[in-house]
Amino acid sequence: MVDDNFKKYVSDNLNVFAKDIIKLASQPSVSARKEGIEECAAIVEKMLRDIGATTKVLRMEGAAPLVYGELKSSKSSKTIMFYNHYDVQPEEPLELWKSPPFKPEIRDGRIYGRGVSDDKGELVSRLKIVESYQKTSREPPCSVKFCFEGEEETGSVHLGDYISNHSDLFKADGVIWEYGTVDTKGTPKVTLGVKGMIYVEFVVKSLSQDAHSSYSAVLPSAPWRLVRLLNLLKDENERILVPGWYDGVSTLAEDELEVLQEMPFDGAEFRKTYGADKFLGGMGDDQAKKALIQRPTANIAGIWAGYIGPGSKTVLPKEIHAKMDFRLVPEQDPEDLWKKMRAYLDGNGFTDVEMQLESMEPAARTSYKHPFAQAAIKAAEGVYAKKPIVELGSPGTGPLYLFTRRYNMPSVDIGVSAMDGDIHAPNENLKLENLQNGMYWIAETMELYSAS
Repeated sequence: MVDDNFKKYVSDNLNVFAKDIIKLASQPSVSARKEGIEECAAIVEKMLRDIGATTKVLRMEGAAPLVYGELKSSKSSKTIMFYNHYDVQPEEPLELWKSPPFKPEIRDGRIYGRGVSDDKGELVSRLKIVESYQKTSREPPCSVKFCFEGEEETGSVHLGDYISNHSDLFKADGVIWEYGTVDTKGTPKVTLGVKGMIYVEFVVKSLSQDAHSSYSAVLPSAPWRLVRLLNLLKDENERILVPGWYDGVSTLAEDELEVLQEMPFDGAEFRKTYGADKFLGGMGDDQAKKALIQRPTANIAGIWAGYIGPGSKTVLPKEIHAKMDFRLVPEQDPEDLWKKMRAYLDGNGFTDVEMQLESMEPAARTSYKHPFAQAAIKAAEGVYAKKPIVELGSPGTGPLYLFTRRYNMPSVDIGVSAMDGDIHAPNENLKLENLQNGMYWIAETMELYSAS
């Protein structure tokens, strides 16, 4: 159990920790623009060395550096890995920020700035947990490893190669994932997985140049061809029509359904946020919760072709593009589904349509029964004096599978942020109270798991 000396050191040095978050967040590191990545990686490595970690800066042509660190402890045979990222989202729209995004400042008990929550505040919190142990009990309760990448906001496209090329570095007994939160009522959330995804761009070309729309009487239309293709992918009941798409997909077990039932979900408020009168197919709140965790999706993210300006322009577009993301559940293999979708479209006469793969990630999930998950759940209840919300999985996607599937390591998503932290948005912020309690939470999880 985390002792009082640890807690006192954290509370006494919270403002010092905040200054380190501000220092890191003051360095722009926008991976979408490849801006400031090298400079930020250098700061992160120095922060690791400052706590005595052995560091390596892994490099690969065309990739952002991966900053790796390791620090041994004699207190336990277990090793916990912290995965975080030092890159951030673009800061636009600038006019909506109340203070410059890369000049973070503290107002009303919160740090404001791009990346202070996602993910630089989380990253620094892990380093300061180790420092707090060193200052009060000489070493943390277990050995720790740090995997800090610089491309998470652009799809972690090189992370798999980094791990394959340096596989021995990334073995551990558990992973504390990048981000953790409390809800608007201050209840901590333990998230245990993510959905997978196939992201594809369809390109339909029918002509060598745009034509006058009067020629649509005799010339083929790329937009109409795309419409017919899209109708082949999903029916009116939201079922994906590619043969074999649902092979092996299971329903949640009874005990998992009980955990899901305990998870609060205000369907009316959720729909109000997005201006939706009802959920798909008229499903109720319980069905919606289950769908967010266990339902594969086929979403059209964008379509563009022809003329979309003011007034009219009678044009027959030469081509049309559509981007789609397909969210996957743990039983689905994205590479297998990619082949099945291509074969299905070819079999229906769409061999001419290009399928450009943008990214592909399997789903990942840790059982709530695993000792690591149970340690995070018990630690949350001890720190916050209330039962945490246990999320069997997130509807979002991330490269978690690289650790859970490749190394069979359990993972928990816990941390120091909050749902009202405006991540990816103007005025992103981190509440200092959450920073303190989140550090206690992570430390207590380490204590409980190391002793198990």
